[in-house]
Amino acid sequence: MLSIQSISLNAGIKPLFDKASLTLHPGQKVGLIGQNGTGKTTLFKAILGEAHLDSGSIQMPTTWQIGHVEQEVHATEMPALDYVTSGDTLYAQIMADIRLAEQTDHHDQLVHSYDALDKISGYQVPLKAQQLLFGLGFSESDFAKKLHEFSGGWQVRLKLARALMQRADLLLLDEPTNHLDIEAVAWLIQWLKQFEGAVIVISHDRHFLDEVVQGIAHVDQQKLYLYSGNFEAFERQRNERLMQQQSLHEKQKLQMQHLKSFIDRFKAKASKAKQAQSRVKALERMEEVAAVHATNPFQFEFFEPDHLPDPMLQAEGLCFHYGQDTDIIHQAKFVLRAGDRIGLVGVNGSGKSTLLKLLVGEHKPQSGKILISKGVSFGYFAQHQLESLYLDLSPVQHLLKISETISDQEARNFLGQFGFSSEKALDPVKVFSGGEKARLSLAIMIYQKPNLIILDEPTNHLDMETRDALDIALQSFDGALILVTHDQHLLESIVDQYWWVHDKQVIHHHGDLNSYLQARLKHIKQMQAALKEAENLTRPGQNTPTKKAQRQENAAQRNALRQATKQQTQKLAKVETHMAQAQQKLDALHQMLEDSSLYESARSEELKKLLIEEAALKTQIEHFEEDWLLLQTEIEEITEQFLG
Repeated sequence: MLSIQSISLNAGIKPLFDKASLTLHPGQKVGLIGQNGTGKTTLFKAILGEAHLDSGSIQMPTTWQIGHVEQEVHATEMPALDYVTSGDTLYAQIMADIRLAEQTDHHDQLVHSYDALDKISGYQVPLKAQQLLFGLGFSESDFAKKLHEFSGGWQVRLKLARALMQRADLLLLDEPTNHLDIEAVAWLIQWLKQFEGAVIVISHDRHFLDEVVQGIAHVDQQKLYLYSGNFEAFERQRNERLMQQQSLHEKQKLQMQHLKSFIDRFKAKASKAKQAQSRVKALERMEEVAAVHATNPFQFEFFEPDHLPDPMLQAEGLCFHYGQDTDIIHQAKFVLRAGDRIGLVGVNGSGKSTLLKLLVGEHKPQSGKILISKGVSFGYFAQHQLESLYLDLSPVQHLLKISETISDQEARNFLGQFGFSSEKALDPVKVFSGGEKARLSLAIMIYQKPNLIILDEPTNHLDMETRDALDIALQSFDGALILVTHDQHLLESIVDQYWWVHDKQVIHHHGDLNSYLQARLKHIKQMQAALKEAENLTRPGQNTPTKKAQRQENAAQRNALRQATKQQTQKLAKVETHMAQAQQKLDALHQMLEDSSLYESARSEELKKLLIEEAALKTQIEHFEEDWLLLQTEIEEITEQFLG
C-alpha cells in the first residue's frame, strides 16, 4: 500500500502540508480535491520523488510501479503508435533487445527475447495501444503521424494514452479530462473502472469523480482528510459537519430562496417548464449539500437581460473551411430561440469551436449566412479569452477600461464576488494563476450584461468552487446559452437540449446526454472489435489454409462461439428490451413534466409522485445498463478465449 505519514511540505515560504497523512490500498481509487494552489500537484511530485519533504515519509512496496503523465514530449519525430506503445516499458525493452539481436545476428538472444515477449503477451501490446487511441478520439490515419504533427491538445491525449499503457500498480492522473471532449471522458471513465491498480486522480469534474473513485482525499487547511465513497458521498459527509456551524444557515436559506423564486416565476410559462423542473431537482439537491456551497468564496450571479429577442439568431446554408481545405461546416441550418439552453456535443475536431467562432464573428463563412437579431448581446468565454487580458493592468483597471460609469469602489465590490479581495483586485494580472485569469475573464463577461452566453470549455482552468458558483449562477440566467464542455455534471445541470456537430452538420439530438454518450461508446467498441478481428486474422505464425478450408473453419468457429455465448446473448436481448421499455416510460414521463400547470401548488402531490417515478425509472435504467455492460464483457471475454 501507499503510506503517507505526517508529511510537511513547503513551496518556497508557503506551507502546503503540515503533518498530513493518507493511506491508499492496492486497487483503491481516490480523488484528490482542493482549491487551486493547495499543493495537489506538488503532492504527486513528492510521491514520484521529485519534491523534497520537509518532514514525514512516503512509503510503498519496492515492487510497485507508478504510472503518470509526463510533462514534456521529447521524441517529437516518433510515430504516435510507437510513442504510446513505449509507455509499456517492459515491452519497449524487450523489443529493443529483439532489434539488437537481429542487428548482431545473435540467435540465442533472439530466441530468449521472443520467449520473454510471449510471457508478457507482448503481441497484444500494439493492439491495446490502438484501442486506447481509438477510445481517446484518434483515427487509424493518426497512428503513423509524428508527434510534432499534432496540436498541443492532441499531444496531451497522446501523453495520457502512453501513461495508460504503463503496467502500473499506482496510477497518478492530474486533471486527465482537460483537453478531452465529453465522448473521450465517457470512454476514460469506463477504462478506469476496469483498471485493477490503485489510482489517485486530481480532478474538478464532479461526474468524473462520482463515476470513478471510491474515496475523496480533501486538501483542507494543510491536511488530508479521507472520505469514503464518491464525490456525492463526500458532499453529504462534509455537509453534516458544516451544518453544525450555525453561521451557514442564513446563506443556505438565501440560496434555496433564490431557486424557489425562479420556480415560482416560471412555473406558469410553458416555454420555461423544463427549466422550472430542473430547478425543482436542484432545490432538492441543495437541501442536502447547501452548506458545502455556503462555504464557497465565489458567489456571483448574471444580470437580468434588458430584453430577449426571439429568435436570437439563425443560420442558413452555413459553410466554412480553413484555407484550401474541405468544409468543416457545410450547409448547416439551425435556429436559436430566446431562453434556449444548448449543449453543443461532438468529438474534438468536429467543428464545435469553429461554429462558435462563426457565431460571435471571429470567423466569416465562405457561404451561407448567420442572421443575428437586433439587440443580441454576446457573452463569449473561451480559453483564448485569457490571452486578451492586459497583463500589466489590475482587475479593477480592466473594469474601468470597459465602463465609463463604474466607480473604483463599485468595481471592487463587483470583483469581490469572484474572489478578488481588496488587495488582489489591485494586483497586475501577470502574477495571476490560470484559474484566477479565468475567473477575471468570467467577471468581465458577466459585467457586460449579455443576453446570449457562449461558453467554450469554460472549466479547464476553474477549480470546483468556481465551477459550483458558475453552475448556480447559470441556473437563474434568463437569456440563451450555448455550452461546450467535457464536464458532464455541468451539462446535465443547466442545458435542456443538445446539438450534435457531426459530419459537417449541426443536428438536433433527440434524447438526453446519456443516450448520446452510449451511442458514441458503442461506436468506439465496434471500431475496437473490428481492429481485434483484423489483428487475429493477421497474427504471425499461422499456416495459410485454402479458402474453402478457411471458410469451413470460420463457420465452425462461429457456430461454437454462438453456442458458448448463447446464454449471455439471450439475457442481453432481454436486458435491451427492458431498457428500451424503461426509456420509453421515462420519455413519456418527461413529456408529462413539461406541463406548466403541474407546478401549481394544487398539483404538488401529483408532481411529487411523478418525480419519485422518474427517479425510480432512472435507477432501473442504470441497473439495466450495468447488467448490459457485464453481459457484454462476458461475451467479449468468451470471444477472446475462442479467438486467442
